Amino acid sequence: MPTTKRVVFAPDKPKYKITVFTDIDCGYCRKLHSQIAEYNKRGIEVDYLFFPRSGLNSPSYDKAVSVWCAKDRNAAFTAAKAGKTPAPLKCDNPVADEYKLGAQVGVDGTPTIFAPDGTKIGGYLSPDEMVAKLENLGVAKLADN
Repeated sequence: MPTTKRVVFAPDKPKYKITVFTDIDCGYCRKLHSQIAEYNKRGIEVDYLFFPRSGLNSPSYDKAVSVWCAKDRNAAFTAAKAGKTPAPLKCDNPVADEYKLGAQVGVDGTPTIFAPDGTKIGGYLSPDEMVAKLENLGVAKLADN
């Protein structure tokens, strides 16, 4: 999935990048996003793909579409993760394709996190645990900072 079809939260000079399949209504997904500043502070870029666990054409799917279609996608994403229902919006969006991709790569819960090389990291990890996991996996740093 190209970067243009992801919701990206990144520090100025990321050292690591993870891809997170997320559901707007998932508790651990919300916990992860509530710490997004800490992930970024540790040099981790977080790229989100939508995976509404209740499937296509569900309330979670509709929220994901509304977030994608918002003028400020990142602000709408953060508000939705804080429990605010996004204004209902419709536009051309990648949510169904991201959901199908998640199913193809074995996403069976959220959050499901992948390293850039495709290694499945698993579910929620704190920012410090995520750095340790990425270092243990030997994931190449994106930049020498």
